[in-house]
Amino acid sequence: MKLIISTTSPYSRKCRVMVRELGLAGQVEEVEAHPFDDDPDLLSANPLGRVPCLMMDDGQALTESALIADYIAEQAGDPWPRDWNDRRLEALGNGLLDLTVMRRVEMVRDEGIRSDFWIGRRERGILRALDELEAGMGEVDNPMAQGPLTMAVALSYLDFRYPESHWRENRPQLQALAEAWSARPSFQATRPPADG
Repeated sequence: MKLIISTTSPYSRKCRVMVRELGLAGQVEEVEAHPFDDDPDLLSANPLGRVPCLMMDDGQALTESALIADYIAEQAGDPWPRDWNDRRLEALGNGLLDLTVMRRVEMVRDEGIRSDFWIGRRERGILRALDELEAGMGEVDNPMAQGPLTMAVALSYLDFRYPESHWRENRPQLQALAEAWSARPSFQATRPPADG
């Protein structure tokens, strides 16, 4: 299998962490692509031009991180528990990622076309998602599952792209989750580059 990634993409990072955590590193080749450069290898695999993209051994491609994560888990024998609460937390974590990425995209636009309205709207959504995730931590049975992993990746991405958010304030359970994941070798090996 070939996993097309960007080292700064949190969606890619989630899949990369799962590959390592579930013992599939020897079966998955990581290939870096640059989505904003219309990388031809990426476009031929994924017409959407987004990462990650998993090229399966039969030549078909999976193009969304949640779908890829499910496939990776299946290939490993589904060792992580999946229930509706885990899926709910995963969806909230993905939503937090979406808002943070959209905020980042807006922030790097030229000043004349940057929208304070959209930046503020996304920042308020980020704060609401964080509060909901903090409240949901009491229902996490196992931090080694896709929901908590997605949350940890989203929190790490906030540190990377939005450190001024101070997301840790009054969110001790999310902070503990982030610290637990950041100590794992899989998380350390997939850190985005400092100059990304």
